[in-house]
Amino acid sequence: MPDRTGVHVVMRRALMLTGAVGAAALAAIGVGCGSSGSADASITPGTGTGAGAVIAACTGKIGVIAPFTGTDESDGIQMNWARVSLDNFNREHGTDFQIEPMDSTKGVRQVKAAARALAADDEVVGVVGPHTSNFVAAAGPILDSARLAYVSPSATNVALTDGHLKGFYRVVANDSVQAPTIGRVAVDDLKGEKVAILDNPDPYSTGLADGVEAYVKKAGVPVTRQEISVATKDYTDVINRIPTDTDVVVLSLTSPDAGQRIVRQMKKKGRDPAFIGGDALFVLDRFNPVGAYVVSFTPDLRKSDVGDGALRLYKAVFGGLATFGGPAFSATQAVATAALRTCKDGRASRDGVWTALPTTKIKDSVLGQDIEFTKDHELKDGRFYVYRIGPDDYQALD
Repeated sequence: MPDRTGVHVVMRRALMLTGAVGAAALAAIGVGCGSSGSADASITPGTGTGAGAVIAACTGKIGVIAPFTGTDESDGIQMNWARVSLDNFNREHGTDFQIEPMDSTKGVRQVKAAARALAADDEVVGVVGPHTSNFVAAAGPILDSARLAYVSPSATNVALTDGHLKGFYRVVANDSVQAPTIGRVAVDDLKGEKVAILDNPDPYSTGLADGVEAYVKKAGVPVTRQEISVATKDYTDVINRIPTDTDVVVLSLTSPDAGQRIVRQMKKKGRDPAFIGGDALFVLDRFNPVGAYVVSFTPDLRKSDVGDGALRLYKAVFGGLATFGGPAFSATQAVATAALRTCKDGRASRDGVWTALPTTKIKDSVLGQDIEFTKDHELKDGRFYVYRIGPDDYQALD
């Protein structure tokens, strides 16, 4: 899955922040364990006292594989949230964990190189990311071979947790949860009588489309499906193949821009079905047709005290409002918690993180639920949230 909305230029600022600067910003907000989530494990906080602490309870590097050098407005947002999360964790526990940022902007080859670099660095004890399902599939075997556990904030393909990737975890629900969520909106909420599904050649896209199609068919609603290219500029042929009596169109695509073009071009042709976008389209600056629906694995952080506190931390450091970056915060928190639980002689270890993650639990996380993993390394009780697109915002419906 692609990462979420944000401004890529602040990533440069994130990489230049010192621990003291980050801790000072966090201290100014005054958010401690009670608001950012606490570990349900026997953690002994370190002797550090926050900003300026000299002695750290534990040290080690946490790799983060995410895009942050591209021109896309979403580039950098997950890395920024990881930084805020780790700065907050260090302040709370007196630890001195450091982020090792690895860019994934250029694709699979770069992601594999990042995984190899992290595997070769003995100081790296765990990894946050990668952020998309195909990147996880590429980097996973490399990280597994180095016994480096990795927690994704956004990869949702169901097959990732079938057991072939031993060190993979995620803090979001998978597409077996997303597909029925979209199906329920299409069939139960919108009362769709004929549904069209558009997907593109990608494991995430086709897997999600398969699940939605199965749900709609089981409900007895007629459904058509097309595989398209997200690089296409003129979708006239695609639109003409969608039956004219279709009243719901599901956009199971990897590109928000392609989804936006399809909606605009259908409306120009006088076609006005209800549109539902999968979570890859959850990028307000790029997919914003008023009245359409879009789903996401993250709640609106503004709706809870814990989430709002995390947002204030983010804004204090980066000066922006990234409402939907919570999973990267929680993924980082999970890795850091596992590292601290198994810290020995002031040092975390990758073997310790690998062993501790299955039983790591974070109460009252910024995602509005406890972070706890099933035996398959899925988020326990994970869910997807439905939003309706308003004139200038995504409006949570649940």
